[in-house]
Amino acid sequence: MRRLKILFLTKLLPRADVIGGPILIYHRIKNLALMGHKITLISPTYTEEDRKDKSLEPFCERIIKVDSVRNKPSEVVETLYKKVKRPRFFLTGDGGYDERIEAAFRQVLSETQFDAVIAEYSIMGQYIEANRHLIPEGTTAIISVHECYTKAFELRAKKGEAISEETIGELRDYEFRMYASADKILTLTREDAEILTSYEPGLRRKIRVVPHGVDTRFFTPPKDRWSRNTKNILYVGNFRHYPNVDAVKNFVERCWDKILNEVPDAKFYAIGFSPPPELLKLRSENIIVQEGGDNENLRRFYWSCDVFVAPIELGTGFRGKILEAMACGLPVVATPLATFGINPMHRRDMFITDDYDEFAKYVVMLLKDVRLRRKIGKNALVLAKRFDHKHAAKKLERVLKEGLRAGGKRS
Repeated sequence: MRRLKILFLTKLLPRADVIGGPILIYHRIKNLALMGHKITLISPTYTEEDRKDKSLEPFCERIIKVDSVRNKPSEVVETLYKKVKRPRFFLTGDGGYDERIEAAFRQVLSETQFDAVIAEYSIMGQYIEANRHLIPEGTTAIISVHECYTKAFELRAKKGEAISEETIGELRDYEFRMYASADKILTLTREDAEILTSYEPGLRRKIRVVPHGVDTRFFTPPKDRWSRNTKNILYVGNFRHYPNVDAVKNFVERCWDKILNEVPDAKFYAIGFSPPPELLKLRSENIIVQEGGDNENLRRFYWSCDVFVAPIELGTGFRGKILEAMACGLPVVATPLATFGINPMHRRDMFITDDYDEFAKYVVMLLKDVRLRRKIGKNALVLAKRFDHKHAAKKLERVLKEGLRAGGKRS
């Protein structure tokens, strides 16, 4: 078997001890390395924890960390906007443009012939688009789309956020020009693939669906999963990503009173990275909002709760948190958007609805009925095992080898 040389560009440092996207990419890299492939990583670092982290060192030939600033002053953003001519969204926040990352990317390309370059998260695709001429003919340039930004902005505007048509139009023009510069585009779900092709049908030939997965050796049911009855409800998310904030607000504002009327001793835990003031002010005796800590601590929350909720209305992509909950045997109540890529059956694997009266009703049903929780939770566990990270890595490997069979030709 030929061992591939793969360069990853990521918007956050993949780490074994964090929740959300970074740990999913950590497992993608880890499993490719365990399959014998040679990995180089370029990533921004934003915290001292990032700078000290060594969890990927056993799995990478080379790791280039670039100290970066997450949120740039507006005047810096405006200067960059005029200089690089990209939407402001691409210039600040997680993965925002950094000339030192671009310099590292160019340097590494000049030193090593890679079989593939993978930009994890669309925002990192800006380096592929800007440096297309430096990527050799034999290297497959790939953008891994975790979320279609144009669609996400349209959904936010539809919910009332002050986002102009001009802003969305500028974003769309650049985002799809960037995708056009890639040889292949990875989406996490079939639904995401359809979203991209609804804007640009010509992308269909480039798109491959490669889901993320779940660490089923780590996320497993607790010994008392089927006997506990604590009336605890859980949501998990990186609260720097606004769709997670919106989901918690949806649940509290539209479901919580209905649930408390039926189950007065219910408790709702909103756990994750960096909860903002608008969530912290929701805290009460029955609503707990707090940092999630590392994965060990996060698993304890999965183990100590009875129902997982995913009232997600914004964003696209794949929700690894739902698979983690399912792998822990937790029954799930979710909106259809939250289930993209998992393809569960309503009432068998979980409850699915975008009607919040029904949403609350399903949560109450599960809190009151231990046998129903056991049935749904066990079915969820069976489905989650199909999404182990190893399966996802093998699928990605097959996509990468397509480029070799094509002789490295541009698509």
